[in-house]
Amino acid sequence: MDNIGSERGLHEIIDRAQLILTSWQAFVEEHPETQLHPHLVSISDEVTDLMAAFYLEASEMAVNHTPVSGLATEMKMVKKNHLI
Repeated sequence: MDNIGSERGLHEIIDRAQLILTSWQAFVEEHPETQLHPHLVSISDEVTDLMAAFYLEASEMAVNHTPVSGLATEMKMVKKNHLI
């Protein structure tokens, strides 16, 4: 795949990752039933962290920077309607 095709593909992946991440948070992580169970909240936080890490890695690759593996594992991109 050439650079142009790869760049378009990365932007598509970034868009889809953001859509899935925000949907996960809105419909699963922040669901009242999830919030009643600390173990589910903990697992959900891990899922969010991994999805955020994937999003950031793909974003860095799309702008031709060095990938930033591990950065998102210590933070949330969007949590409870707050950007970090």
